[in-house]
Amino acid sequence: MRTNIVSFLTVLIIPCAAGLSACNKTEKQAPEQTQVRSSLPEIKPAPTFSGTTQLASTFQSTSLKGSVWLSYFFFTSCGGPCPAMNARVEALQKEFSSPNLKFVGISVDPDTDTPTALHSYAAHYHADSTRWMMLQMPMDSVKSVAVQGFMLAQGAENEPSLHSTRFVVVDKRGMIRGYFDGLDDNELPKLRKAITELLAEN
Repeated sequence: MRTNIVSFLTVLIIPCAAGLSACNKTEKQAPEQTQVRSSLPEIKPAPTFSGTTQLASTFQSTSLKGSVWLSYFFFTSCGGPCPAMNARVEALQKEFSSPNLKFVGISVDPDTDTPTALHSYAAHYHADSTRWMMLQMPMDSVKSVAVQGFMLAQGAENEPSLHSTRFVVVDKRGMIRGYFDGLDDNELPKLRKAITELLAEN
């Protein structure tokens, strides 16, 4: 009887021990998560700001934490580069379906560009309001965000350039990582590459 009990315990314990050994071996072999970082420089922290969206809701830039975002300046009555800029954003919105990529257009003509005007303008470009915000904010805030915050060029009278064609790209941690001319065909592949790399960062 004693011999049978010993034999039974041997049959039970050996596979269990082998299983624990296999588990330990698997744990040791599990690779560590590789940190993915883009080679794009970290220029400076993006400014914090608030505004009113095309849906007449309050927007806080702090809500963008954890997302890659692209910001630019425009106004709805612009007959120059603004329509082309917004068409570029529309194309990027279609190309990149990730909810972690946002677009923030800031109007430089807040007296004209009311939420109602921005709503019609956004609809023309099929803007997804969960990802693409067009903002109205006081003019002094526009100047501060454009010049001090995003370091965009100043006009002849110390005003933000109404026809700046530069997109500003910001990473998930709120750092400005690059400036790209939205109308330069040679810059667009670089912009797409930057967005792809920043979305992949962890």
